[in-house]
Amino acid sequence: MDTFGKGGPSNAVEYDIATGAVLKNISIPGHLDGLKINPVTGDVWATENEDGNPTLAVIDHESGAFKIYRFDPTLITGGFDDLVFVPRPHEDSQHDSDSAVDVYIVTSSQVDTTTPVIVRICGPLRTTNTCLKTVLPGAPQSVLNVAKNRAETTDMIGDPDSMTINPAGELVLDNRSDDSLYIVRNPKAANPVLRVPLKLAGAAGADVEVNDTIFTWSETSRLSSTAGTIFITDTTANKIFMLTKPYFPSNEVYTAANVLNVVGLLDLNTGVVTPVATGFQGVHGLAFAPTLVTIARANRLEKEEGDDDE
Repeated sequence: MDTFGKGGPSNAVEYDIATGAVLKNISIPGHLDGLKINPVTGDVWATENEDGNPTLAVIDHESGAFKIYRFDPTLITGGFDDLVFVPRPHEDSQHDSDSAVDVYIVTSSQVDTTTPVIVRICGPLRTTNTCLKTVLPGAPQSVLNVAKNRAETTDMIGDPDSMTINPAGELVLDNRSDDSLYIVRNPKAANPVLRVPLKLAGAAGADVEVNDTIFTWSETSRLSSTAGTIFITDTTANKIFMLTKPYFPSNEVYTAANVLNVVGLLDLNTGVVTPVATGFQGVHGLAFAPTLVTIARANRLEKEEGDDDE
């Protein structure tokens, strides 16, 4: 599908996760990419067109109706990839009923490093020319390498992808061009931008490209739990898998290594990724729910298969 806004439509689908039933199937112009729930309104925000002509679709979570918003092109030479909501509003971030959160967006496929890779919405959403401000440039002036505990001045964020927030409210960005995570902190911090280079566990220690990273807490509800569920999308297999454990230590970090097709446990001190789930065809997005989920459909299928054996 075209990722420059010239094709489409895409479909945003709501499922009953316990049964697999489709609750809503919404056709939206453009190529959908990032998908997050606004923690204030419950509406679904979706970025579109990751390579050019970016738009934002805001979907009413009850009716399924949506509106499309466009942006001031001054800072945007590429597209949009992902977004997060951070509950630390700036004075210029008034989005009507959404004013309790700031909205940060990943700008992908920018033409050069002078343009930003993360922007923040400033002011109300508009059908055209919604205001944006630079948060992180493609070539930050100084970055602290966490694994080596030293400053770097030559980092370039050439392929930003998914983004999340950690429990401290800091932005955590996956960058595929240098196999790293970038952590964007308070601008007044001693080291406002950190880089965690990612390595596969083991003697070889090969670099690891990742597509999505999560913490064991909910971005939407801001709740953590020692018993929860990680949802794993496999876009090639067209399936959603679930990873459950008897115990999730608070604030564990998991990442989807899209080239290796594994989901790994990440140590943010060292950047080491230890595989915990393998065998995927096209591992892509991750999400954590601080609740255990029972799959009625799977149980029913298991029963039916058992009946056939008798």
